[in-house]
Amino acid sequence: MLNMPSVSSQLPGIAFATLSMTGETVAICRGESCCYHVGSTKTAEELNAMYGVTKAQARAMLAGTLLGWHTPLADPGCYDAQGELLYGEQLPGFARRSATRDG
Repeated sequence: MLNMPSVSSQLPGIAFATLSMTGETVAICRGESCCYHVGSTKTAEELNAMYGVTKAQARAMLAGTLLGWHTPLADPGCYDAQGELLYGEQLPGFARRSATRDG
């Protein structure tokens, strides 16, 4: 299960994704390490819209089930509104390293 309650509360109970290798639409349940085949003619995007799941949440849910729910990528805050991964200073909690060195 999720060990990060603040991230868990930002994730829906279910989200949908399209597996890139097969094109299969799958359902992802929050906290579970597997996904389920969806027998529907609707796309993952259409199903997520029906359930009110944002693109960032769907990407975080896919990362959680594939990489583990402990990974920072299971946080929807790591993605923009289009579900694209944020980098560097865009990431939540990013701390810029000091440019000076102790000599």
